[in-house]
Amino acid sequence: MFTVRTRATPQVASKVAGLAASRLEDHSQCVALSSQFRGKLCDDLARRPARRLAAGEFVYVMGEAARSVYLVRSGLVKTVVVSTGGQELTLRIHRPGEVFGELCLCSGERREQAVALEASEVVAITIEMLVARLRQDPLAALDLTSIACEHLAEAYDRLRSLSADTTMYRLARTLMDLAADLGESTPDGSLVLHYITQHELAHLIGARREVVSSLLNRLRDQGLIHYSRRGPITVDPDALRGFLESIGHA
Repeated sequence: MFTVRTRATPQVASKVAGLAASRLEDHSQCVALSSQFRGKLCDDLARRPARRLAAGEFVYVMGEAARSVYLVRSGLVKTVVVSTGGQELTLRIHRPGEVFGELCLCSGERREQAVALEASEVVAITIEMLVARLRQDPLAALDLTSIACEHLAEAYDRLRSLSADTTMYRLARTLMDLAADLGESTPDGSLVLHYITQHELAHLIGARREVVSSLLNRLRDQGLIHYSRRGPITVDPDALRGFLESIGHA
């Protein structure tokens, strides 16, 4: 079965942990917060105990009362919407330093659910604490509003893509996004370090796992991506970009 793994070797796992720690130390990846607000809040959160999550464990579920937003300290957390028929669509994968669950400011009820993709640590920020901080820093309020709008725009774009783009286009675009967000440059391309299964890719693009498997094989046969049965995936961004331009959206 195809996987994208940090677990392939201890060296890769160690490298991922080191990169996440260095990013959080200088607050450069706290993307939802202004620079002044970033440092103050992250320093405070660094002293707080984190909630440890096993892979597959929920942070919150749809319909639950919303009392906090969350900072990813380590690992990966995805936000997902689920249809009445049980079909899942992943809205976003959140990296270390990112805030998620901010839509609770619009409603007292969760409209999506959050689940750890791998062993992760998250720190809760109560709504009361967040609002107090935002009152002290108008620029932070603007930043948080901007990131919430960005997340909503990404969700709408994903829904638009489901109706307008081919499955192959959605998969190739998603692989490029994963390489940009979670990859590390190597002589062979961009190595995606984190663990992403075919099932997760299927949830990201709104397709069946069997279809994703077949399309991944086609991309590998064309030399656009490289992976082994139990190893990580490497994406050739330039080649994949050219491929996307050649097939278009339809």
